[in-house]
Amino acid sequence: MTSIHAIYENGVFRPTEPVDLPERCEVELSLVPPGEHGKSSRPLMELVEIARQFPPNEDRPSDYAAQIDHYVHGTPKKP
Repeated sequence: MTSIHAIYENGVFRPTEPVDLPERCEVELSLVPPGEHGKSSRPLMELVEIARQFPPNEDRPSDYAAQIDHYVHGTPKKP
């Protein structure tokens, strides 16, 4: 799923950045109020229970969180 930031103006949603979509492409919008982007509507304990269903990934490097840009995007490791 792609997230696009837009401004609603004169009855039209106007993206704040270029969008790679063909002209007249139909999309479905899910509106998130400012300041709510990225927040889950589920209670925290429900999310914890969902996470417990998945076993830990023993193959993941121990510094994965600290060096995520390196592992995901190939940037040099941070000191």
